[in-house]
Amino acid sequence: MDPTPANASGSNRNPRRRRRLVSAAALAVASVVLAACNGTWGVRSSFRTYAAGPGGGQITTQEGVEWLDGPGPGKGPFRWQVEWATFDNNTDTGTVQFSGGATMKAHAAGTSHVLDVSIWNPRLEIAGTTGTLVADLNYRPYQGTNPNPLPSLQAALDVPFATVDLSAQTLNPDGSGNYSITDAPMTGMNAAMTLIGFDQFYGSNVALDPITASFNPDLSPKTLANTPRVVVSRTEDLRPGDQITVWGYGFDPTANPGTRPPLTGQPTGTYVIFGKFASAWQPSTGAAAATRTVVDQKWALPASSRAILDPTGTGAAYVTIDSSGRFEAIVTVNTSTSTNPNYGVFTYPGSGAVNAAYETQTLVTFAP
Repeated sequence: MDPTPANASGSNRNPRRRRRLVSAAALAVASVVLAACNGTWGVRSSFRTYAAGPGGGQITTQEGVEWLDGPGPGKGPFRWQVEWATFDNNTDTGTVQFSGGATMKAHAAGTSHVLDVSIWNPRLEIAGTTGTLVADLNYRPYQGTNPNPLPSLQAALDVPFATVDLSAQTLNPDGSGNYSITDAPMTGMNAAMTLIGFDQFYGSNVALDPITASFNPDLSPKTLANTPRVVVSRTEDLRPGDQITVWGYGFDPTANPGTRPPLTGQPTGTYVIFGKFASAWQPSTGAAAATRTVVDQKWALPASSRAILDPTGTGAAYVTIDSSGRFEAIVTVNTSTSTNPNYGVFTYPGSGAVNAAYETQTLVTFAP
């Protein structure tokens, strides 16, 4: 379907196994089982076909998502890896967390695109015969085919994106403990469809591609990564005012005691900064504060330390690092007159703590 608005010009369930630690001897078996744990979902095939065909755009995938082969310019759906999962046979409830992102763009506007939506880290919440797909979004609000100025990219976290009909699924584990969902119909939620402009093209109750998934609740626990790293939703062709999302992994919530009140001796988390930094900016090397020009900043903190600085938990300048060392933050990009040469997303410990392992950088570029 051409996404141009009509008014535009142009059972018997086995008991749930108890969770267990996977011993070193079982890791090889676990890796084989988890290799089969993935999901196949293409958002909406007609939109992919338009974006990659007459829309003159492009489709890309990030962080391990595969765009499967298929007929036509839209090819096939996306394959998402399962990061972790839970399922309780007694209540028929569970969660399947996928990782990575898929970006679909169409209608070029300079080096950017009028239609521009990225879907990240979809999560399937199972509740009996009904599911909800929740996702992180980076999108350009749709304001017609030739907006002037081009709207800035927006970011939204944990957006209820679609309802999933699970009434035809039989969720019993196979011999490896894997559960399967096959071609479960999906319908976009109206609020989410409005965010990304699908309501302009497809009306209400938008039919989306069905979802297929295989997951194992025993062998994919959510654990602390060994090394801090960040993933940034968009690193190229940015414009002043765009919002981007930063996901952090492996940021130990018990690490890096502060040296300044009120967090002296308390875990201080990490600053999450969009800025313009020098090539040598790291506090662990003694680099001066002038090497770090802050444009926008969030402070990611473990819950105990955030409660000290942000007792209500509502401060927009703060985000929480969970017990597995993960955080998610939205920052707004802009240009700066600083003479430092490098725009990017940077992290380093807060409140005077110094730890080179927590100093990360992800450089970005602006649209010409």
